[in-house]
Amino acid sequence: MTVSGLPRRRICVLAMLLVAALVLAAITWLGDGVLANLGQGLGAIPAFVHDDPLPPEPPLADPCNAQSDSCVIVRASQAQHQLPAAPATNASSAKLPRILYYNTHGGTTQNMRGITHALGLALDLFNPSQVSPYGMSAARATLLIESSHVSFICNQYDIVIISDTVPHGRALLQSLVHPNKNLRCSAKLVVEMTNRFDWDVKDRIAYYSLIRTLILDPNYWNRVYWVVNNNVEQAYVELYTGAKMRDVRLLRPVGMSKDYGYPDDLPPASMENFAARTHDTTQIFESLRDDYAIPLTIFPFGHKYGGPKNLLNFKGWIDVPYQYSVMKFYENIAYGVPQFVPTPRLFEFMLQNGMHYTHCIFIQVMKQFPIGQNRAVKVIPGFPEWSGYMDYYDPLFAPYVYYFDSIIELQQLRLDSRQQLDWKDIHKNGIEFYNRYRIQIFEGWAQLFRDMGFPAVGVQS
Repeated sequence: MTVSGLPRRRICVLAMLLVAALVLAAITWLGDGVLANLGQGLGAIPAFVHDDPLPPEPPLADPCNAQSDSCVIVRASQAQHQLPAAPATNASSAKLPRILYYNTHGGTTQNMRGITHALGLALDLFNPSQVSPYGMSAARATLLIESSHVSFICNQYDIVIISDTVPHGRALLQSLVHPNKNLRCSAKLVVEMTNRFDWDVKDRIAYYSLIRTLILDPNYWNRVYWVVNNNVEQAYVELYTGAKMRDVRLLRPVGMSKDYGYPDDLPPASMENFAARTHDTTQIFESLRDDYAIPLTIFPFGHKYGGPKNLLNFKGWIDVPYQYSVMKFYENIAYGVPQFVPTPRLFEFMLQNGMHYTHCIFIQVMKQFPIGQNRAVKVIPGFPEWSGYMDYYDPLFAPYVYYFDSIIELQQLRLDSRQQLDWKDIHKNGIEFYNRYRIQIFEGWAQLFRDMGFPAVGVQS
């Protein structure tokens, strides 16, 4: 059925495109002068940063402190190392750290479980949605600090890792600048950024100012450690805080996944079809299937499909990015799944022409990141500079990804067998590559913990 001659899904896409246009217009308005200083560590919070109205936050039912009877901290794994776990003490040189993972995302939790298991460390889990929704405000952070949530959490651990949605850990970070020293987090903090550095934050000026202080003030350099799991994070943080970061560690996902059975409520797996999982903001996959006759099995948004092992029963995986990076991208390489991704040129065309929409990727922002000799990331020859900030287009992973520059190219693969499609032999080479790369990631985390004062930490044989 159509409305005014347009399919309904096209109207939805056009409406979302209008929103994107308004955002991009605001980005364009920023001006070259401010953006030219990206990463120089000069000035204050950029002039284009503004606050949005703060909606009412739900009451804090339970601050999760020493008096709480409903606070849940989950012990995820036991240490396998020969040394005992350490109490919080300065004399920690021969001991192992007690670590809490402060995070809501199941994928990053599974990733960190794999890391700590490889290092022989115990890992506890705390889901901060118990104390705050997304976009924690400075006021909610202060409430959690002054209700002793932060001290209750931090006093139990040597290291707290804030992961995925960084604002969920705002109270821990903000406590470091609180005038009452007794309310400050006593543990060392790791901020592991995975696409959601400022997710849903409304009081942005205060938030970016806090992060800027923690980046630039040497008093916090041995209290807060910065980890990114993809190429975009550092440049993004530097843009919005106006501060040059130091000692940022790029430690990508280890590409590990549990194997589950293929769900009965999904269409049967078939080597005749590609597979994809749609997102709530796009109709691109339905369009590829219905308008361009790509044989494609589409998993509904948010629906589990049993992990990358099940994708090996399809022709390949088609991914039109909705975030700068996603966990399954690395998992698919690690499991040898052939992935088909639009080139940067085609991807930008899809966004500009309403074929695809995402509220999580802004190419106009990436175009303001450092380029040329000032650029820390690498670029595939022939691809635009901005593409290096998306791991989909990192030269490191290019040997294990297939890029298509037109939908016609994708159509031409319809009748090819898996063997014909996978001329890079990703089923073999992707697995071998990630087995090697995973060891580097493990060692990167071990080195981080050693640098934090725990020299006994190492990769277990």
